Amino acid sequence: MAIKFAFSTVACPDWPLDKVAEQAKEMGYQGVELRTLGPGSTGLANDPALSEPDKVRAVFQAAGVEPICLSTSATLDQAGDGATKQTYFEICNYLEQAAAIGCRYLRIFGLRIPPNANRNIVVNRIAKRIPPLAEKATELGVELLFENAGSFCAAKQWWWLLNLVENPTVGLCWNVANAMSVDPNEAGGGMAVTLLNSRIKLAKVKDTKVGAGAGFTQLGDGDADIERFLKKLRGIGYDGYVTVEWDRAWLPSLEPAEEYLPEALKRMQDWIAAMEEWTEKGRAAAAKAAKKNAPKSRAELAAAKK
Repeated sequence: MAIKFAFSTVACPDWPLDKVAEQAKEMGYQGVELRTLGPGSTGLANDPALSEPDKVRAVFQAAGVEPICLSTSATLDQAGDGATKQTYFEICNYLEQAAAIGCRYLRIFGLRIPPNANRNIVVNRIAKRIPPLAEKATELGVELLFENAGSFCAAKQWWWLLNLVENPTVGLCWNVANAMSVDPNEAGGGMAVTLLNSRIKLAKVKDTKVGAGAGFTQLGDGDADIERFLKKLRGIGYDGYVTVEWDRAWLPSLEPAEEYLPEALKRMQDWIAAMEEWTEKGRAAAAKAAKKNAPKSRAELAAAKK
């Protein structure tokens, strides 16, 4: 199985859903991550909350493109029993929507630890809220993914939190740029890919320059080291989706999606192709060396003496 590629609809906030599906197919993307701002929001022209789930599913089926993830703004960090109940019902509604659309994943956040709050208390609060949501997700055939963001960007934090939960329905949408924002050593996947391994169910890429001239760039032109990230994913046998995130929904001055997304895909495909070529050359060299150094049979030894 090979790595597959998708893009998030934050890259094209003004495209209707049918155009999203058509452009994904035309550009060569196999999947789309659907961003939703929730019921009643009109901030995204392609928000799946604006259409019936069956219609959304049909649009993508017709194009032969997979709606891989329903990405929400839901978080589990709020304090109080009331917040627990409200969050539960909110996320359950999203899970039902994701299942009806045909998304295999629902993305949520841990998000923030308030100033002066005890990190362990917040982490345990989040961990206690996950099991009933995971049970609902399992019933619906959807996996619950946390994206590393806010106060929860680092790999060690998620390794510890997911160890508290230990549920196969719960995993990570790993955003390499977000991890790099808190630890420059996490560029290219750092220790995250090795540490989290199969808990990474969806990988997300965007590139940015740090320091002078900071800002979002085309993949490979910034400091996130996307090529190395892809190499590390291949190294653990990752065969899921890699989603391109281009934040034009929040930063409208960024390059239009129709210009950015094809080049981003081409660069990733070229990197993967180069890795496969290098791997094949290595296998051929190893096979040649093994043949050369293999013990000779008695017949071969006898023939060599003649």
